[in-house]
Amino acid sequence: MCGCGKLIEVAVQTRYSAKMIKVRCGNTSPHGSPFLCEKCEEINAGRDWRREAELNGEQWDDDY
Repeated sequence: MCGCGKLIEVAVQTRYSAKMIKVRCGNTSPHGSPFLCEKCEEINAGRDWRREAELNGEQWDDDY
């Protein structure tokens, strides 16, 4: 697990604006990378989430 599980508040894009939601640190964002708190972002800096997913057999399309 890449996150600590702490409850954090993040901005999620809506159709015309954004809204703030509460999620657990480490949950997957709509873009495929995890939502991380500041501490976990520092720990995981420079990590290539897409490349790791490809190496684990997950398919990533460039259509998104």
